[in-house]
Amino acid sequence: MSIQFNPEESRCTERQITIVSRDKGNPRMHKAYNRETEPYYVRHYKLDGELVKQEKCCDFLLLNDSLKVAYLIELKGRNIGDAIPQLENAKKICQSELKGYTFLYRIVCSKVNTHDIHMSKFRKFKDKYGSKLLYKTNLIKEYL
Repeated sequence: MSIQFNPEESRCTERQITIVSRDKGNPRMHKAYNRETEPYYVRHYKLDGELVKQEKCCDFLLLNDSLKVAYLIELKGRNIGDAIPQLENAKKICQSELKGYTFLYRIVCSKVNTHDIHMSKFRKFKDKYGSKLLYKTNLIKEYL
């Protein structure tokens, strides 16, 4: 499956300063801050259940088109291990449309159990992507 990301379908304006990824009624969120002076060109999409309906994938995709960076964002309850196949599948679905982009992985969960972080599947993913993976409870704030 391949997907096209039309700018008209983006959930944000092209140079939006604050971009929030959040499901309705869910306290977990990812907040990205664009620079205010000469903001980057950005796009924001809801993947799971909107652009991608037939497969499991992560919840949101945030694109910094100026720097060619794609943020794959998964909002999770407690089971952080379930986020791994969703992030991997989202990359597989998006990579043909986003050639030349660097993929970054974000997991926002309600609670991170120590046991889940030490699971083999999560540890391998963490080792493979290193600093490209960021996971926190309830909120991730970052500058683009």
